[in-house]
Amino acid sequence: MMTVAWVNIALLTVAGSAWMMPSVQRPTLPFGVRVPAQRAGDAAIAGQIRTFRSRVAASGLVGLLAGVALTLTVAGDGDDDTVALVGLAPMVALMLLVALFYLRARRAIQRVKAEDGWYTGVTQRITVDTSLRTGPERLPWPWMLPALLVPLVTLAAGIAGYPEMPERVPTRTNGSTVVAWQAKSPWVVGVPVAIELASTVLLIALLAWSYRSRADLEPSAPKRSASQHRLFLRRFSRALLVLATCGNLTILCAVLPMWQGRAPGPLATVAMLLSALLGTVYVIVVAVRAGQGGSRIATVPAPPAERPDVAHPDDDRHWRLAGLCYVNRDDPALLVQKRIGVGWTLNFGNPRSVLLLAAVVAALLAGILVPGLV
Repeated sequence: MMTVAWVNIALLTVAGSAWMMPSVQRPTLPFGVRVPAQRAGDAAIAGQIRTFRSRVAASGLVGLLAGVALTLTVAGDGDDDTVALVGLAPMVALMLLVALFYLRARRAIQRVKAEDGWYTGVTQRITVDTSLRTGPERLPWPWMLPALLVPLVTLAAGIAGYPEMPERVPTRTNGSTVVAWQAKSPWVVGVPVAIELASTVLLIALLAWSYRSRADLEPSAPKRSASQHRLFLRRFSRALLVLATCGNLTILCAVLPMWQGRAPGPLATVAMLLSALLGTVYVIVVAVRAGQGGSRIATVPAPPAERPDVAHPDDDRHWRLAGLCYVNRDDPALLVQKRIGVGWTLNFGNPRSVLLLAAVVAALLAGILVPGLV
């Protein structure tokens, strides 16, 4: 039954995240289309947001009902793999529908933007906050301590329990049934700790790098958007570190009973579920309240545009795959803010970004494959 819960929670997460997505994106980037600030409230944009949300809500409801029906139908045989596989079908279908709805809304806004000449006569400027170099934001080190402490607790628990650990330890479970075992060895303790540490250190490194990335400031309100960007860095980095802590706790709750030679019981399973939900929900709440780059953060009540006659350059041509990938060979930046969702993405027009991505993927694969070969 816990697998059924996980599957349906995933469906709700996909539908809810898609429904909230237009609120998270910048007002000047509806569905990843760059528009002048003066056009952010255009009726065409508002209409596409309403249509997108109604379609997502209807599809999400149908998908949830289908997911519940399908997973409950096959849940009786006790095969969690079958339940997960069956539950994956409506979730994949929902994701494809969301992508289709997004593309339709995006194309509609692009068409109106071109036909009505939204950028005609608009002065295009790039705004840079040099104080981000002379007085940069600092990483929230106190928030890193819990994420780094959990792996140490996991290691201590593994070392303390190692003498009493059974000679065969579960590595995979199907509900309350163990379906795969491995011989007792230091790897049993070392691999979960290594996964916790590696994921946490990688996240901290990426956060440190993002703090040095270029801010996507709004030329019509440079001071306000610069302040919002700083607040966004603080709040979103703290949320990601909370997520890392919760992810490490989920691993800890999973391995403790397995080190005792049994599958996680109801309490451990509930603890794993709650930990994962807590971290995920916190990140989503922070992302929705802050918006991409802090665009939803209120700095002063109803701030007016500081330079209403200027706008960000129309750079849609550099964003490929419906705004997912940034490709600009003339831009030296390695990391830029996303157009879809919250966070950062690589500039795939910079060869160093491609090499860096390849190195990260290789490190992740090594972390997955090497323990299994030893």
